[in-house]
Amino acid sequence: MNTGTVSVRYAKALLQYAAELGQDGKVYAEMQTLSRRLTHVHAIHERLSDPTVSDEAKCRLLETAVTDGKTQPSEALSKFLKLVIEAGRGDMLVFMATSYMDLYRKRNDIVPVQLITAAPVGDERRDRLKRLVETVEHGTLEWEHSVDGRLEGGFVLQIDGYRLDASVATRLQRIRKELIEKNNRII
Repeated sequence: MNTGTVSVRYAKALLQYAAELGQDGKVYAEMQTLSRRLTHVHAIHERLSDPTVSDEAKCRLLETAVTDGKTQPSEALSKFLKLVIEAGRGDMLVFMATSYMDLYRKRNDIVPVQLITAAPVGDERRDRLKRLVETVEHGTLEWEHSVDGRLEGGFVLQIDGYRLDASVATRLQRIRKELIEKNNRII
């Protein structure tokens, strides 16, 4: 069975169950954290795929990854993690988390917006950009801002899957590619 199909089915079931319990918003926040941790902490993947680690220990590991061990995860997420681990689908959790976030956003009309800049941006410029995007997009905007020096200048704006790349690094790559193509035609 396709990874995407399985993850969407699990995510739909979790969204429905969490909504019934009134925990869908909390689970959304927990899934955002889980997705980030699964993406950046490779040791979690190693433990999930290790057959010598018990299902209970895997569930505790995931719950700790979501809450940092400071609080208890939502009831819906705890039961979901147990179900997924017992079914042997722990390796697909990152896809399930992404699918859940997508479904939750669609249901609640949330538009993810990511702004990546080469250097920190002042509040005034960020607010001006937010107002500009709000005139084009309808729904609640969920903003994320990060700084990536590899852009060398400019910015990249991603809105719900669309990408506007106004970075210096991309412009330099285009110029380099054009020069190589011209040189290849000459030879």
